[in-house]
Amino acid sequence: MSEDHSVQGTLSLVYRLQTMDVEAFRLMADVQEATEMIQNASGRVADLEKQAAETSKEIASLESRRKQIDLDLQDTERMLAEGKKRQKDLKHPRDIQAYLSEMEFRRDEKDRLEEEILKNMELQDQKKKKLAEIEAERGREVEALETLRKEKEREIRDREEKLAALDREKLEVEQGFPQDLLKTYTRLKTSHRNGIVVARLMEGACEACRMTLPPRTVTEVKKKQRIVTCQFCQRWLYLPDRGTEGEKVFQGSRAKGASSAP
Repeated sequence: MSEDHSVQGTLSLVYRLQTMDVEAFRLMADVQEATEMIQNASGRVADLEKQAAETSKEIASLESRRKQIDLDLQDTERMLAEGKKRQKDLKHPRDIQAYLSEMEFRRDEKDRLEEEILKNMELQDQKKKKLAEIEAERGREVEALETLRKEKEREIRDREEKLAALDREKLEVEQGFPQDLLKTYTRLKTSHRNGIVVARLMEGACEACRMTLPPRTVTEVKKKQRIVTCQFCQRWLYLPDRGTEGEKVFQGSRAKGASSAP
């Protein structure tokens, strides 16, 4: 630590930088959350569009099949009509029996085709109803997406502007940091899950990891003559003066997630 910085002054600088880092993390999390919300809403619209396309394809396939059945039915009815004309010319019992078998087959085929047409039309009605429901839901989702997109894009712009301002402020603060202190802070920040380097001494325990500290460690922290680390989580221990800016800064960072376990 530089000789030009007291322990309290050094920790106050670290608090300030730490608070900005916590705030930057929160802002980036807001941007990510807003982006994911837009992506999820867009995904729902895309999924409904896919369902609509698939259902439309099924309807087209059913309609194509119905047209083919109509042609088959017309052919069957034509053959039945032609068969009736041939009936009066039949004399031999074997020919008559063959004719009767053929006519029975044609009538069964006609019944089958007519039944298939009815089922086809019923299924088409079901598919068209489903398509209408999908299109209605898609319309609602598109409207919701546009509203959400406008809201979240404004939110993203706001957060990005704040991040840019925070980056500028952070750069100014870092320029006032002793290089060895900045390197140590950066190293410690990356080694902790929540990025908290400095933890307050609370009733003889480290506020970050909540482990009770040895009396000697507590005494050293209270002396405020050197930076003392928590032997359990390796964070710098700090005992801010009551009512000072340092305590307010710490409380602000703590409220934004600094109190989670290491």
